[in-house]
Amino acid sequence: MATSANPFFANFSGSNSQTGFVVGNLFQLVNNATLSAQAKLQIIQSKRSAVSIADMFEMQMLMNHLSQLSEMSTNVISAANAAIQSMARNVK
Repeated sequence: MATSANPFFANFSGSNSQTGFVVGNLFQLVNNATLSAQAKLQIIQSKRSAVSIADMFEMQMLMNHLSQLSEMSTNVISAANAAIQSMARNVK
């Protein structure tokens, strides 16, 4: 039922399906960051005593990025869990 008086209903057909986020994408982000940090560790290990300051800063940056992605994924899952719990609590 589309009405010209209310633009909110202009494109509403009632047949649109809702989708959620894919948790696997979050896991893939963290996994990619982990693989990147592991690759850098292998490069540093192969150099042995010839490790530069730049290598150490790059490793620190990679680990910081991994930490942020991991924390972000955990917070997103936690927030979704809290929202679902709240909805379930209100259904009772």
